[in-house]
Amino acid sequence: MHIPSLSCTSFILYHFKWNQIVSQIFGVLLVVNGLIIFAELPFTLQYLYHGQLYNERLCPAWVLVNYTLFILSIILTAWTSIERYLFIYHDLFIARQRILLHYIPIILFCIYTPSFYVGLVIFYPCEQAYSLYNYICSGPCYLFESVPCLIDWCTNVVIVATSLAYHKVFIVSSITIDDGLIVANIYVLASSPRLFFNKYVKLELRCGKWYC
Repeated sequence: MHIPSLSCTSFILYHFKWNQIVSQIFGVLLVVNGLIIFAELPFTLQYLYHGQLYNERLCPAWVLVNYTLFILSIILTAWTSIERYLFIYHDLFIARQRILLHYIPIILFCIYTPSFYVGLVIFYPCEQAYSLYNYICSGPCYLFESVPCLIDWCTNVVIVATSLAYHKVFIVSSITIDDGLIVANIYVLASSPRLFFNKYVKLELRCGKWYC
């Protein structure tokens, strides 16, 4: 499944429409997931097939690639939900501030995530005890230190998951409210067209929003 997955991802990226700002974040997610297939999946397949990683020197690379790419994918997914909200309810604002609200956050996430895990996995001063017979070699040693482990968990898991859940619920509830208003307006229009005209159309005319 490794080669077919990578081939399909490459095909989609080749035909992806990068000029559409609304869909660019999905292209970035495809790139990250393609890197997972290309760089992380071979380690996992090696471990699943042989029951171990054949060289302990590869453990830091496996841990770093695994943590960086999977967390980056989660962060970008959360940002996608936030950006989707902005495109739905503040499309003109994000169009004017596309560099600040669209490009800069994506670039910062792509820089922050590998930098964060390079610092913890490679440079954090703790004694590594990798095991070739466990998934991702039992993980990095900082997981057994309360402070860096808590920072990692709160920053890259709790905050991201909470933001993702909040904006998903907010968008769904907003759409539900909008659908309810549409249904109510249709009911008023069907039951009493004169009431609908007096309530909405004349109001819009007085506000100067409609012109003949």
